[in-house]
Amino acid sequence: MASKEAKILQRREYIENVAVVWLNNGINMKEPIEQLRAISNDIEVFDDADDCIDYITNLRTVRIILIISNMTNPCIFTLAQDLSAIFAVYILCLSNEEIEKDWSQSIRKIKGIYTDTDQLVSRIKFDLRRIEDEHFGFEVLETMNITYPSSRGYNKQECTFMHSQLLKEVFLRFEDDSTAELISYCRTIYANNSSYLAIINEFERQYDKSRAIWWYTKECFLYKLLNKALRTQQVEILYYMRTFIRHLHEQLVQLSPEDNHVHLAPTFKLYRGQRMSIREFDLKLKNNEGGLLSVSNFFSTSTNPGMALIYAGESDREEAAIIFNIAIDLNHAKNNPFACIERFSYFGDVEGEWLFSMGTVFRIGAIELTDKTWYVCLKLTDDRDETLGRLTIHMSKIIQLQRPNPLVPLCRLFARMDECGKAIELCKKHIKSENDWEMRATLYDTLAWTNAEDEDDVSALENHQRALNTIAEHVDANDPLLAYYHSNVAISCTAVNQYQQAIEHYKRAIQIEMNTSQPDYTNIAYCYESTGNILQYSFSDYNEALIYYERALELMLIHLPLAHPDTTSVYNEIANVYEKLNEFDKASSVLQSCIEQMEKNSECDPHDFAHTCEHIAEIYKKQKKFDEAAVMLNKCHTIRAVYPSSKGLDLENTDVNYLFRKLFAT
Repeated sequence: MASKEAKILQRREYIENVAVVWLNNGINMKEPIEQLRAISNDIEVFDDADDCIDYITNLRTVRIILIISNMTNPCIFTLAQDLSAIFAVYILCLSNEEIEKDWSQSIRKIKGIYTDTDQLVSRIKFDLRRIEDEHFGFEVLETMNITYPSSRGYNKQECTFMHSQLLKEVFLRFEDDSTAELISYCRTIYANNSSYLAIINEFERQYDKSRAIWWYTKECFLYKLLNKALRTQQVEILYYMRTFIRHLHEQLVQLSPEDNHVHLAPTFKLYRGQRMSIREFDLKLKNNEGGLLSVSNFFSTSTNPGMALIYAGESDREEAAIIFNIAIDLNHAKNNPFACIERFSYFGDVEGEWLFSMGTVFRIGAIELTDKTWYVCLKLTDDRDETLGRLTIHMSKIIQLQRPNPLVPLCRLFARMDECGKAIELCKKHIKSENDWEMRATLYDTLAWTNAEDEDDVSALENHQRALNTIAEHVDANDPLLAYYHSNVAISCTAVNQYQQAIEHYKRAIQIEMNTSQPDYTNIAYCYESTGNILQYSFSDYNEALIYYERALELMLIHLPLAHPDTTSVYNEIANVYEKLNEFDKASSVLQSCIEQMEKNSECDPHDFAHTCEHIAEIYKKQKKFDEAAVMLNKCHTIRAVYPSSKGLDLENTDVNYLFRKLFAT
């Protein structure tokens, strides 16, 4: 029984944001319960108060609407008041006389007393939609604190922001039709809900991409399933919904003011009423004027500020009531599709609804509190912070966004989102059915990359070798394609300590590239650098390592931008080798050249600059050149004070006195 209950809880947490719990004592509620099942998958009915409270206590990630019928004991209401998961309590009774209104009015979570079940069901439908609207995913970035792309990684907010933007871009590139997959998946997860299954059957019969907005706004599973998956980045659900996502986005593009020749003022306003926990509001919004706000899901707004006020309500001890005042400048709407959906919505023109596509970005303006309501000004913007743009480009390269088949960047992105299992499953599934040998090799390569992200280096090597073998079966021995796959096998060989084999594969990759009509000198440079790393760290062959590092540096200085992070890395490795050979003058000279290069480039990575300054200071210490060391330490301190590390460098580490103590301790 416990196992079954655990599965139920897991399913509910996975699918829906809201659970309806009905504590009923002897009244036949079959008809209203069935009405509710048509709009909510998670409904439980109890006739015992203790069992009901135990069940609610165990629900961790959903909000609860509690209905109590034919119960007159005030203790149950008082207990419900103390359970934070409960959003609202409704009382159903045969007559108002059954409830002592003195105490019922004192319990804040009691939102209404009903004697008519139809009225109760209508109110709960409104609440369910309202709670779903409140669960919208967003990230706010203080642009002054965005980190530089480097080996040090990114902070969690930056990653979530980029993942949301990249997911949108990748999903919109799929051209296949996943509707049948979505229907099959929904039939599985809603197998016990006959009302939902009937809607799924209707969807199968009637769905057409021209009605994507109608189906999205209909009170059914699609709206809840999609927006929760986007908000929580549930990659499995998003993959099944990829076609619906594309259709919904494309319909918004078709209806957008720019593409639909709608005659609007160049600037106008939209509104959205929102409730948010005080903690989330304080953490993400309250003090972030000027930041960027990215909404991960489809974002509903209205031309009617009164409707926004209804949805927002008033702030209380637990939640902030928020009105988003959204300024629209059509000159900045190109990358953010949105449209008035009145003529296409399931609800018609009742709410004056405008819908924004997923991943829309706003600039946060003034934030003010008026009459228990927070007014947050947002401005639709195409303006992207320059540093954030570099981060996104950097991540796009990592996931190989330019690949013609979007499955490749999708799997790589899933792996970056800590969803390696799903990425591996997708790769294996498509490898089996892929007839094109080049695409099959690409999928093996992607699978290997995902294995490596999952810290399964043995499988990574096996799949990199499969990718190489697949290509080798179909091309000449010196085909340029092979260079890429040889270098990847070398990376995996290094990870499993097969160092000599790694060197052989790097040498083969270099040989193939050098024999092509247009060699890729940056890839050759990386192969030289990687070979140097193996020779230095695995074989302690410092003189041979220097030869490879110097070849890498020569090519990087020609073919990479000034003070590129990879060039900086090679400079530091050369200095490391000279240190190990006790040639400190050469080591400091190399790093001084690196610093001079970096000082000429205003866009160099400040963290790399600080690291290089600290490195040369350590060498100066060994040479007893304390004045020169102090100069470098001060440079290091200055840059770290302005650009704190994305991994949260301890404040102590930005203290120049600490650096002195660290370097000059006896």
